[in-house]
Amino acid sequence: MNRVEFTRSITKLITQMFKEGELPVIDYVKRSDDEQMRLYLRGLSKCDGIHSISWHQRGRAADIYFLNEAMTEVVPPKKGFQYWHDYWTSQFKGHLMIEWDQNHFE
Repeated sequence: MNRVEFTRSITKLITQMFKEGELPVIDYVKRSDDEQMRLYLRGLSKCDGIHSISWHQRGRAADIYFLNEAMTEVVPPKKGFQYWHDYWTSQFKGHLMIEWDQNHFE
C-alpha cells in the first residue's frame, strides 16, 4: 500500500470506528529520522530509523488511541484491539497487529 492508499484506508478505518461508537485519536502518522531515533533510544520502538526503517517514516503507519466518553483519558477500545486490527486487515489489507504495540496500524 502506498502513502496515498494508506491515507485513504486509515481515514475509512477511523470513520468506521466513530460509526461503531469509538472515540479514536490518531497520532504519530509521519516521523522524521531524528524522531524515530529518539523513540528507539527510549525503548519505544524497535526501529532505529537508520538501519531499520519504520513505516511511520514512510507515512504508512499511524498510532490510534481511544478516549473515554468524557474525552479526558486514553482507554482501550470498546470493541478491543483485536477487533479493529481484524477489520483493518480484512477490509484494507493492512498488516497484522503487533502484540507489544497494539495502537500501531500499518
